[in-house]
Formats: sequence, C-alpha cells, structure tokens
Amino acid sequence: MKGLAAVGLGLAGALAGIPMAAIAFSAPATGRIRAPERWWFGGATRPAFVIVTAAGTGIAAAIISIAMPPTVALPSYWIFAVIGVGLAIIDVRCRRLPHCLTAVLWTSSGVTFIAAALIDGDGGPLVRATSAGIATAIIMLAVALALPGQLGLGDVAFAGTITFSLGWLGWQAACLGLLAGLFLQGAAAATRRRQRDSDGLTPMGPALLAGWLLAVALSS
Repeated sequence: MKGLAAVGLGLAGALAGIPMAAIAFSAPATGRIRAPERWWFGGATRPAFVIVTAAGTGIAAAIISIAMPPTVALPSYWIFAVIGVGLAIIDVRCRRLPHCLTAVLWTSSGVTFIAAALIDGDGGPLVRATSAGIATAIIMLAVALALPGQLGLGDVAFAGTITFSLGWLGWQAACLGLLAGLFLQGAAAATRRRQRDSDGLTPMGPALLAGWLLAVALSS
C-alpha cells in the first residue's frame, strides 16, 4: 500500500511541477510573483525545464510519501516538496525567495499541524514546531542584521519554515535539516570560491531544501 501511495503522490507531485515550473521560470528578479498565461501547461517555459522541474517535484513528493505516515500533516509536506523545488529554482535564477511562496508553506504547515493536534489531542508537537520555527527565524534575522549582505529576508523566512515543518517531527529532525542545509550551503560557497566564481552570493534555497528533504527522509 505504501508503494502505491508513493507512486500516486509522486505522480501528483510531477503534475504539480508543471505549473510550478511556469511560476518559477517566469519569476522576476524583483516585484510580485504572478502566474503566467497558460500556467497549467508550463507557460512559456522551455519544455526541457518543465520536464526537469516536474521530475524534481515528483521525486521529492515520492520521497515524502515513503518517509511520512499517512497522517493529517502529510499534505503540508507534499506541498512543501512541490513549492520548495520552485523556490530553489527561483533562488538560483533570481537570487530571491519570494515571501508569497514561503507564506504558503508557513500557512499550510500551520493549518495541518493545528488540525492534527486537535484530532490527536496532543499539542506538544505543535508547540515544538512553532518554537523551532520562531527560534530559527530570530537567529537567522540576527545574523542577517549583523552581517549585511550575507543573508536576505527570504533566506530568514525559508529557514524558519524549514524548522517549523521539521519541528513537528522532532527536535532532532529540525536540527538535522537546518545544519545539513547550512553545511551544504557552506560546501557550495567554498566550491564557488575555489572556482573563482564572483557572480554574487551562493543561493541558499537549494541547500536548505536538500537539508529539509534529508531530514524528512531520515525521520521515519
């Protein structure tokens, strides 16, 4: 049954990757994020980019469905997998993590976590997730203010929602996901320095998403 669920959610994630590609590859460097015309077919995005994005969202969604039990909280992780891939693409392209998309992650996680807490009659995981997310956001904001130009507010918000999501699974998952993301970010930045790539700072979104996915996969 779990294998069938993984296939189903993976295919659904791949289909969701088509409009996600339209949004991610049409996102401007500044200003509002808008869905382009014919977004349900990928908009004006090159077919190869649509296929790669759909493959990424499908694989991420399948991993989530394998690692996570079928609980009320599962939909928020599926949404995170799909939108997270889109955010990573936007960050690579435009060096930004739009707040409108991270807000969707905060909201979807919050709604499902509250629903799960009410159904289970246990508010402990919700308190833990909230504490992890807020603490991470505050720490990252302090770093951003102390080191101007090193972190953007999009990085702060995305890191916060990473640990908010993982905090539901436990403190270990939250710490692992954040630290793994930061380690990958440091490794990527070091590689760029060795290659003398001076094209701005290394986008943090892909590393944070990889850390989140790793933590979810190892949480089962």
